[in-house]
Amino acid sequence: MDPHEKKENEGHFDEPSLEDFLPNEEDELLKEQQKKRNSFVKKVVIIGLAFSLVISMIQIWPQIFNISSIHFLQKSAELSKQEDIQKYKEAVVTIQDTYSKGTGFNISESGLIITNHHVVEDMHPINVVFPNGELFNAGIIHSEPELDLAFLQIKGENLPFLSLSKPDLWQVNDQIYVIGNPLFHNQIANEGKILDDSEKNGVLKLSAPIYKGNSGSPVISVNGDVIGVVYAKSTTDQSGFAIPIEKILEKLPNGY
Repeated sequence: MDPHEKKENEGHFDEPSLEDFLPNEEDELLKEQQKKRNSFVKKVVIIGLAFSLVISMIQIWPQIFNISSIHFLQKSAELSKQEDIQKYKEAVVTIQDTYSKGTGFNISESGLIITNHHVVEDMHPINVVFPNGELFNAGIIHSEPELDLAFLQIKGENLPFLSLSKPDLWQVNDQIYVIGNPLFHNQIANEGKILDDSEKNGVLKLSAPIYKGNSGSPVISVNGDVIGVVYAKSTTDQSGFAIPIEKILEKLPNGY
């Protein structure tokens, strides 16, 4: 074969036809199957998310909208119309981190917060939020695990605060107010009385309804002074227990 002819044959090739670039029936079938698989996976994911949401709502809903919570929301709305309750609320704070929250209250213009030891024991960081939205990082300056009492320091100025009562000024059947953050609510005011089996220098038993999240709530007398700090609720009813003012004053940090 002539060398020139060989080179010409080597450089020659047939161009593919247009039909070679068109999808055949097998390709179309594979694409259709892939679309169906993707659609099925999306449906499964959506159904799974919806199911998880329903389960979460079933768990949370009774805590938000049970009969008891509806009652205390109504009572709080009624009490919150009072000017004195509105003023007390300004000093009641939410204590929280990413995973938990409780209640506390401020007793100093510069920021000294009283709450329960169990509220802040495993909390990190400790964030204190006032009703007006002011947010502070807090540190524990003194804690009494056995008494379930803790004092937190924040750095502020001209902060709203509650006054502490003098010792031995409360009596059985005295009317009291409790303000706190029960369940998934904030700034809930309630009222009740000091019950008969309260003991001075022991505990205060309260008829005011107490729920999870009320820990650290101030117990306020009709004169506007704090006479106790809520730390637990009864296992038989919604009544609560509070640390009396006498024990709080004994543990108050120096300078306050």
